Amino acid sequence: MTKQEHIVNTALTLFYTKGLHAVGINEILAESNVAKKTLYNHFISKDELICACLAKRDTHFSRWFEEICNKPFAIEVAISLFAGLELWFTNQVPKLGDFNGCFFINAAAEYPDAQHPIAIQCMQHKKTILDIILTALLATPELKNNKVKALEIAHTLLTLKEGLICQARVMHNQSLVMPSITLLKHITQS
Repeated sequence: MTKQEHIVNTALTLFYTKGLHAVGINEILAESNVAKKTLYNHFISKDELICACLAKRDTHFSRWFEEICNKPFAIEVAISLFAGLELWFTNQVPKLGDFNGCFFINAAAEYPDAQHPIAIQCMQHKKTILDIILTALLATPELKNNKVKALEIAHTLLTLKEGLICQARVMHNQSLVMPSITLLKHITQS
């Protein structure tokens, strides 16, 4: 692992656990055991380091999300999506680490200016997730020729997903109710 990767991995863990503004450069330096000069040789600012962390998390999360959404029928896409979320919420997805909410929702809350590079990266991640759901739905026999319906279902599933992530984070996984198969059938087959 390169020094740059080590810094990003360390910073990502700290940022995801504690928050972007709560973690200072000195904490990242101490935790990663690198010199300030080394950090600034790789990243010109804390914002640039945050963007690198967002990119890494986006890659890991998107790959995992594609895997769970890759199912042959729309109802299976929906069921697998929410089953995957439940595993993530209960810390059973090692590649995503312990659940601390959505890194992108958390980051966007700390950078509310829609024109800020961090906010833009967060918006792009959500578009990527929508595209993954849409692509999975369009690959199913029941929706392959109906992009309008597939997009409607994708938006509905994304909205449910985002709400559950927020609820799981705020409620610390207490009283979390996953969508029923009946509801998911209604969404995917109506």
